[in-house]
Amino acid sequence: MKFKSKKTAMIGTALIILLTFSAGVSAASTLERIQANLNHGISFLLNGQAWTAKDANGAKAVPISYKGTTYVPLRAVAEATGADIRYDAGKQQISITTGPVAETPGKGERTPFNVNNVSHFKWSYYASGITRNKEELQFGETQYETAFMVTGVNSAGQGVAFKVKEGTKKVGVLVGFKTPKTDKVYSGTYTISDKDGQAFATGKIENGTVVENVMVLPNQTTELYVKFNGPAGDDSTGYVIWDESWLEN
Repeated sequence: MKFKSKKTAMIGTALIILLTFSAGVSAASTLERIQANLNHGISFLLNGQAWTAKDANGAKAVPISYKGTTYVPLRAVAEATGADIRYDAGKQQISITTGPVAETPGKGERTPFNVNNVSHFKWSYYASGITRNKEELQFGETQYETAFMVTGVNSAGQGVAFKVKEGTKKVGVLVGFKTPKTDKVYSGTYTISDKDGQAFATGKIENGTVVENVMVLPNQTTELYVKFNGPAGDDSTGYVIWDESWLEN
């Protein structure tokens, strides 16, 4: 069973977005007339892929340039990135939810990884972060959706670190490993530990595979460090895959 994760990253912090909901006649007193330009020269990338903003009718929405700022429809960006957006016409109020609706799980209930219960933080020298790149997350015949990842894995090791919510008693962590070497069968190793170096799980992982680790966490443990080791002189990648990873309180 695979847990699906919503996409939650918005397109850049410099992009201010414009709502295209109808304000209605009752809002006339709050409107201010401006002079702006449609900018046909701007294009967008969403997670590295070309993206086109659409209006409510599905037609291309051309970005607007106004006083050095670019505006595109809020609903178009929200839908593209998986955010939930609602408009209360009576209050003229917009609500945006960038992750799953928070629920309080019962004791012993497993909750899939999501933006509300896990967060990445930098640990090793090489680049690490979150990825939703489908090509990266294809392992055999299984397509995963989201993962923390770290590049530059070799015999010296590199790691990815993440924090779980307080009160977590048990975690199920799916780790993956890929190396670009193809001249023979390669594998790597991994260790999952706390900030003091106490190991909760360790093992060998073959190239292009994933392994699940179920761990009981000591009280007050919220930070987990996953160190990967790969072939010498290589540039392999280690993954902590959200799909099928879970927390239990």
